[in-house]
Amino acid sequence: MTAADEQTPTAFPRGKRKQTQQKSTSTSSASKDGQPSKKRATSSSTVTTSTTSSKEKDFLFGNDLDTTLQKSSKRSHAQAGDAHDDEFDTHLSITSQLPLGGGAVLAPTTTTNGKRIPPKIELLTFSKFAKGTKVLGVIREVCDEYALVSLPTMLTGFVQRDALGEVGDMPLTKVLPPVNTIMAFYVVSTETEQVSKRDQKKAGATTPAVVKKRMIVLSPLPVHVNRGVRLDEYLSPSSVTMDAGVKGRENASMVVRGRIASVEDHGCIVDLGGILGGGAQQRQAFLKFENVEGDYEIDDDDSSDDESEDGNDKTEKMDTSSDSSNLKRKLNANRIYDFTIPQSDDSSSLPTILQLALPSPTTLAKLRTLPSMMPSLSSLQPGMLTEVQVEAHAKNGMCLAFNKGVYRGCVDEDHLGGHRGVDSGKGSKQLDGSVGDPSMWWKSVFKGKRIKFTARIIAVDTTTKIVRFSLNPHILALNGEFAAFPHSIGSIIKNAQVIRVDPGIGALLALPPNESTSIDNEEAIAKMDKDLSNNLLSNSEYKAASSVSTAYVHISKSLDTNDPKAKKGKQGNQGKSTVKQRTPEALFARHFSINTRISSLRILSTSNMLDNIASCATAKSIVDAHVLTHADIVTGTIYKDVPVMQLLESGGVLVDLGVGTKGIVPSMHLFDKASHGSVDSAGNDAVISGYRQQIRQAKYKIGNMVTVRCLTVDAASRQCVLTAKKTLLANNVEDPIVDYPSIEAGQVAAGFISKVDDTGLTVTFYNNVHGRVTSRSLAAELGVEDVKLNYTVGDVVMARVVGCERRRN
Repeated sequence: MTAADEQTPTAFPRGKRKQTQQKSTSTSSASKDGQPSKKRATSSSTVTTSTTSSKEKDFLFGNDLDTTLQKSSKRSHAQAGDAHDDEFDTHLSITSQLPLGGGAVLAPTTTTNGKRIPPKIELLTFSKFAKGTKVLGVIREVCDEYALVSLPTMLTGFVQRDALGEVGDMPLTKVLPPVNTIMAFYVVSTETEQVSKRDQKKAGATTPAVVKKRMIVLSPLPVHVNRGVRLDEYLSPSSVTMDAGVKGRENASMVVRGRIASVEDHGCIVDLGGILGGGAQQRQAFLKFENVEGDYEIDDDDSSDDESEDGNDKTEKMDTSSDSSNLKRKLNANRIYDFTIPQSDDSSSLPTILQLALPSPTTLAKLRTLPSMMPSLSSLQPGMLTEVQVEAHAKNGMCLAFNKGVYRGCVDEDHLGGHRGVDSGKGSKQLDGSVGDPSMWWKSVFKGKRIKFTARIIAVDTTTKIVRFSLNPHILALNGEFAAFPHSIGSIIKNAQVIRVDPGIGALLALPPNESTSIDNEEAIAKMDKDLSNNLLSNSEYKAASSVSTAYVHISKSLDTNDPKAKKGKQGNQGKSTVKQRTPEALFARHFSINTRISSLRILSTSNMLDNIASCATAKSIVDAHVLTHADIVTGTIYKDVPVMQLLESGGVLVDLGVGTKGIVPSMHLFDKASHGSVDSAGNDAVISGYRQQIRQAKYKIGNMVTVRCLTVDAASRQCVLTAKKTLLANNVEDPIVDYPSIEAGQVAAGFISKVDDTGLTVTFYNNVHGRVTSRSLAAELGVEDVKLNYTVGDVVMARVVGCERRRN
């Protein structure tokens, strides 16, 4: 056989193949007994050692491999040859038919003056998540009806109980593993709907606009996740020869998604989603209890339908204080886990009963992927750990090849395991220390011996040929707890630096190092780096990049752009207001150019666990805001310089505590002493007098800054009641009465009257703590003969605690 016979295509065939060309090509190869044409032999530049027969099938598409070889054109070879960087000496045994970097990667180009523009990786935005895409996600929150999953590119996916068919009969807390678990999901659908103006106003928007709500619906079921998995190749005796000499073969077992169908005496029957096939005798998978690594407990079916005693749904949220790897695995019907299948050395076909094992999360993270586990592109699964090789440095990442060059993928800069840090000062050396674009710090790291390393697949789409990898430590370890962000929500950070700009979208900021913040799991991450033989942390530049924390600011939260001429509400009643406008892209680009220092930012969210990038805001109104959400409001706390948003028709005032978090000041709490007729007999707001109305419009004009104090707050319903009474603002600032256990006899505190009747007064403090003053004590101590004549609902009084005994009405 000549060298030309051994050649393989070097470019991905684009477009549909014409039937006439297929016939002529096959006829030509048949007439020459498999000998290639002279034109093909002279145009080829890559020689491989493949010895494939004419009936062998192509890895990617299932076509005859010799026919596919004859269909490659000169143009495809030229494109593949130009795709590699000159600095890489690939020595791949097979040249992939996929384009450089896989799907959604812009090919490198050359300008008219000969300057080479590197390839650019398209981000996995919402539009890339089509039905059938498989993606790795971190379980962020699980409740009975739904679950939240952190996805790449700071997106969030939803698992809905009613969309899981028969499995939906059980609450998701009995189906999914605990929070912080990293596992593969299947995109069922992507939904986009326009948010109504009414819902926008409820959410705190001052100027409703065209807003679209997007949702990615996911499925964890094996019938979806296991699509394309080929057990026949893995379990066949030929796989031993195929996988021989592969690095890490001793730590290799095939991982499949399974659902416990039933719990038996000696183990569990597991549903693998139909990949075992059917036939006359239905094959089954079985998990013996002795093959469960670590502690486990059997959860009875009777307890699966029990709700919480108070009737509320059970919710499991992120808890980084506990180690999920030490938790007992619960075995119950419909519970979903990732199982492993040991490789067979002597089996000629699939066994009737396939034996499974349930490894611990630590063991699962160490399992490598063998060539027999990925015989086709559709067999690739998110979570696979495999060795890759750099083919080219992209503008925002790297283009990779794996499985001896059969497949191609890429890793974007957010998943390289680090970012370029903040410069130490003017004229300081950049983190990469290389000549060229300082933002491409990875060019000086991933070269030489480091062009080969082990990475984990995080996304696969067979339709668009997208294959994405990650080097982030928490993804390599399959442990969401490694993604704990060093700064808490609400923290204000000074002197950050812009390291990436996405025009019209936002900017990525590198946060300055915090010496007081220790890096959790640092030893475990270093050990994992050595176990994978990556040894990336031995490089000083990569180690510096791995310690950099980043936050992303969206363009809508970057700057304050208010229009003071805009009017809101009815003329004469509402007056003029400052209305927030959309930030112009030109203004954003001027303030957020590369290497620009940001004076201050505020962390808004740390829930983007897969990318491990926080969400932040740099707009002064948000940085200086008192609170971010209603959950941040504390009863009894005084909030100063709060802007007035609206004067309500009921006589109350609506204020903004920060970032659209609203609170209401009822009319009875605008002044210390309630005027007659300001409230009705039940304590509700009524029409206030004309004099009070004038004072109210002058003092609480829209845009004026006022000082308020929180009386009650309900974070679930997003309701907050405030007071502006001077006496309540001045008294008991440090020790307000907010609960019954903290009350002591003899304590003197300021409160307001909430009820007046013949038996006495009801005095209310903070957090709905009430006290009772009897008419007899008022008459004995103060000489009050008629309670209704001397006191009015809304009046502020000083009261002394005689005794505390909580009673229920």
